[in-house]
Amino acid sequence: MEFKLTVFIICIILALFLIFKELKRKNKTNLSWRILASIFMVVSFAFLIVPITYQTVKEQATAELNLITEGTDVDTITKIKGEKFDLDSNLFSDQKNLKIKHIEDLAYFLQENKDIKKVNIYGYGLDQTQLKQLQAYQLSFHPAAIPSGIISVSWQKEVSATENLTIQGVYNNYSNQDVKLKLFGLGANLDSAFVKSNSKINFSFNTQQKQSGNAIYQLIAFKGKDTLFAEPIPFEVKPKKPIQILILASFPDFEYKFLKNWLYEKQYQVVFRSQISKDKYSSDFLNTKAMDVSRINQALLKQMDVLLIDENEMSSISAVERAAINTAVNNGMGLIIRLTNAISNPNSPKYGRYEIPFVPATTFTITAVNENIKFSELPFPQTLFLETTLNDQALFKSSTGKTVVNGQLYGMGKVLISSLSSTYQWELAGKGTDYSMFWSILFLKAAKKELKNQSIEFFPQFLTIGSSTKLIATLSDNKAPNLAFNDIKLNPKQNMELPFKWDAVFWPTIAGWNKITINNITENAFVYQTSDWSALKNADKLNLNSSFSIHQLNQKEDLKLTTENIDEEISKWWIFAVFLLTAGYLWYEQRFLAN
Repeated sequence: MEFKLTVFIICIILALFLIFKELKRKNKTNLSWRILASIFMVVSFAFLIVPITYQTVKEQATAELNLITEGTDVDTITKIKGEKFDLDSNLFSDQKNLKIKHIEDLAYFLQENKDIKKVNIYGYGLDQTQLKQLQAYQLSFHPAAIPSGIISVSWQKEVSATENLTIQGVYNNYSNQDVKLKLFGLGANLDSAFVKSNSKINFSFNTQQKQSGNAIYQLIAFKGKDTLFAEPIPFEVKPKKPIQILILASFPDFEYKFLKNWLYEKQYQVVFRSQISKDKYSSDFLNTKAMDVSRINQALLKQMDVLLIDENEMSSISAVERAAINTAVNNGMGLIIRLTNAISNPNSPKYGRYEIPFVPATTFTITAVNENIKFSELPFPQTLFLETTLNDQALFKSSTGKTVVNGQLYGMGKVLISSLSSTYQWELAGKGTDYSMFWSILFLKAAKKELKNQSIEFFPQFLTIGSSTKLIATLSDNKAPNLAFNDIKLNPKQNMELPFKWDAVFWPTIAGWNKITINNITENAFVYQTSDWSALKNADKLNLNSSFSIHQLNQKEDLKLTTENIDEEISKWWIFAVFLLTAGYLWYEQRFLAN
């Protein structure tokens, strides 16, 4: 203010001096014009030093934030107008010409820049924690291309000793070369698949475990001689829980004979009852204590996980015994019914069976539907098959797609119907592995499921070093649990709507197998390196950010143009033109017009 005042005082004195000189001049020609020109010249000179400003009300769009994330290509970055920011300073640290500024803390930055109402995200996007900070903002997501590599994968985190480990997923190959994907474990290649160039495939690997405890396999991708990545597949092989099996046979055929021997060798606990004549039975007790099996009742069935019975025996038992079986299945026991005849017994249901014409001298092949396992050929023609309704689940099918084993839920248990009568042919043909795999899957599908009093879930499912992880414990009561991760105590918070659920947040620091303890029961949890499963994580981010941005489109209605008082400045070129015109007139008038 003092500077402006000084300039104006000097200019007023200068103007008065010039007017005084004009009044003293002897030649009074053009006196008025010369005085006006002198005043305008001094005024324009003053405003060249002190610019003329005026206030105006201007409507303008709210400020936008451009966030650059992993996956954004350089061409996209160069086309972005306005300032560009990232949350990871290592992304483009070697390309200073892109002029990307770094944000240390997104929440703090947004708090400091309250004029920001819209956020533009480029690349793979932000994680769930960062997106939660943008719920009050309009979001525009500019996704990168789907990454090349494994973009979806799943496998069992726990398997039993008799259960196959199944790894399924999707591989996206954007390159111009074929990729070979291998499952590696226990020092050997267990399975493999080829992915052609510029293609996307669904892959499925199956392998049977030969060890117990914690294990880590690897999914390795090769392009020529180069290794693209080696992703860890951690899982836990738990000891096989003894399954109590009750077999009720109308007569001791070869199928029962071979099955009984196999169950004994595999350490299953088996009670076998075979009918000799009406109301007379022979009984065998394998790997278990003897018990009374002359009558089928609730006390007997409560001890069993699976009941295997043929349809003839099912129709011959009393109505009271059938009612006891139905109650046991409803409470969780598995029931397997063998069909041995093409035509159903008048006293038994049809079970959806149908027969096709006999074709001599043919073989028969089946596959496990959900396990994606193909078995060796059986040396006989199969003519008996099962219809599948909306309430059924086909467990085993023929190579032509016809169902041979059906499953259906019944209360808390399952009822499986099998039309296979001679699986022992695998044993006779030296295909003991197929025989063992078939019956292991069948009993596993039917067996009573163990109800846990407590369970643990992690979000995200891939625990990563240094990343925020939410643990949710589900209990059988509402008491606060004792939680610890690697002997570090966690402080859980109770869910207000579901009081039997408790959650806690922690940050893993050690890669590999870690221990999580809940109420003195210890479980294993695997923590990944930050570089593990990068393609999968980026693909998940793309889906997450796309869904979030669609939801945030509703914010557009709340965003309006803002009005603001802005100081505008008159261009100095106009003032300079006035100065030149007035000064030029005074010079021209004195040199030419005055004479």
